[in-house]
Parts: sequence; structure tokens; C-alpha cells
Amino acid sequence: MNALLRHFRALVLARLGPQDMPDSAALMGMLLAVNLPLHTLLTLEVFPEVWRALVAELLDLGLGAGLLFAALQVRGHPGRWRQTYIALLGMGALFGVVALVYRLLALALGLEPLADLLDLLLLFWSLLVMGHILRQALEIPLLLAILIAVAYTMFLLGLLAQLLLPEAAGQPVFE
Repeated sequence: MNALLRHFRALVLARLGPQDMPDSAALMGMLLAVNLPLHTLLTLEVFPEVWRALVAELLDLGLGAGLLFAALQVRGHPGRWRQTYIALLGMGALFGVVALVYRLLALALGLEPLADLLDLLLLFWSLLVMGHILRQALEIPLLLAILIAVAYTMFLLGLLAQLLLPEAAGQPVFE
């Protein structure tokens, strides 16, 4: 377990890539089992109803897996899917645990604005790491990989708002 944590730590520090992750269906299942409740819990801040938070996380996991599979097919690297998805899931689990810890500490200390700032920093870091993973898996330039990560994140957030917050999706941003 320690070796696996070291692998994911090295991944988020861009010292390892998706090709360095184990190619294991059991590990992928375990990471899915960790990510689903962890990110559902974190998403409760945006979608206060558990069913909406759960649907949001299921959409993220499913859509991310499907789009990654399609991108790897198009680039001619379908055999890289599981290791790349494991890298993304491991990154998500590691960042999710970090976010949960500082969010709980901020709540206990009454420092919610600091937690919001840390959320933003963690978002930028996760986009960079996602770009790093996609760059190596798809064999594309880093800037393009980061743009893909940003585009996916924006698309996902828009989709979730349309599906799970229909009352907010129709409202203009500035009134």
C-alpha cells in the first residue's frame, strides 16, 4: 500500500506518468470504490442532496472513462486505457483526501474562505496533473493536454449544472 501511495504522490508531482501505474483491474475497482464516496461527499457542498452529488460523481467517472477511451482509440493507443484511467483515479483519490482534510480543518477552525482558496489552488494543480497524464498517454504537447483537461472540466461542470441544477442553469450569470 505504501508503494502505491508513493506512486501516486510521484504522479501528482509529475515524476511518474500513467505508463508507470500498475495495469490492474482490481486496483481500478478499488480506486473507483474510493473515489465514488469520497467525491460524492466533497460534492455535497455544491449539490446538497446526496442523490445529486452521487449522480454528479457517477457522471464524472463514467464520462471521463468513456472520453479517455475514445481519445486513446483515436490516437491509436487503446492498450493504455486502464493504466491512464488508474492514474487519473489515483490523482483524484489523493487530491480528494487532501481536500477533505483541509475542508474539515477549515470548518472546525471557522476558516471557510481559506478552504475556498485552497480549492482553487487544488483545481489548478489537478488540471496540470491531468494535463501531464494526458500528454504522456496521448503523446501530445503539454499545453494541448492542459487545454483538453480544462475543456473537459468546463464541459462537465456545464453538463452537471444543466442536469442537476436546472433552476440555476437557466438564470443569467449577471443580472
